[in-house]
Amino acid sequence: MLRYSLTLILSICFLNQNFSQINSLKNIVVKSKKKLTDEKINKISITKEAYLNLVDLTFSDIMIKDGFLKNESIKIKFPTDAKKMKDVLIKYDKGNLTNDLVFKMNRTAERVCKVSKDEIIIEITKYDFSSIKLTEKTKLSQLILQKGNVNFIINKNLKSELRKNNSVGLLWNKLVRINNKIPISRLSWTKSNNFSFEKYLEEEIIRGILFSLEQRIKESSIKLNYLQ
Repeated sequence: MLRYSLTLILSICFLNQNFSQINSLKNIVVKSKKKLTDEKINKISITKEAYLNLVDLTFSDIMIKDGFLKNESIKIKFPTDAKKMKDVLIKYDKGNLTNDLVFKMNRTAERVCKVSKDEIIIEITKYDFSSIKLTEKTKLSQLILQKGNVNFIINKNLKSELRKNNSVGLLWNKLVRINNKIPISRLSWTKSNNFSFEKYLEEEIIRGILFSLEQRIKESSIKLNYLQ
């Protein structure tokens, strides 16, 4: 009886010790999880700040005078769909007007980017970057600009710019009228019957923003593994 009681006492002590160890381990695990969560939150916060900085630098590069015009990678050129019209205008000594159009398109792009910069950054600030999911088919630059509502903002501000200062649109219309007076080029001067000069300009501005942001990301040292 004494032996049984002693064994029971020892077993209870052993169990109590094990429960104490288990509780200690649970506390360690809980603290570790909290620490990892805090670290992840900090990393996401740092990354968000870095993304915003990249966008800020991108727009600062392209919205200045000659930001588009002197950068051959994003310079907006005479619409390729209207190459036939350009060739005819050059043939009839109107090539200087096509150069003027290129100049005005790029100046318009620079002004639109300057107006749009703060709006896009504010939109990006609202986004939780912890939910970013990258795949082989998606680029980080595309996702960032998507969250910045870039298409809508550029479209809105380009329309506003063209209402205030539509010298580029007026020049385009002038070129079309000149072209249409030349019999050999009156028909089928564009590859697409639905060609829209304003839409072309909008798409080229967005392309320039996207390309410039991609270059900034490539040059940066941001690591993205912890966002996967």
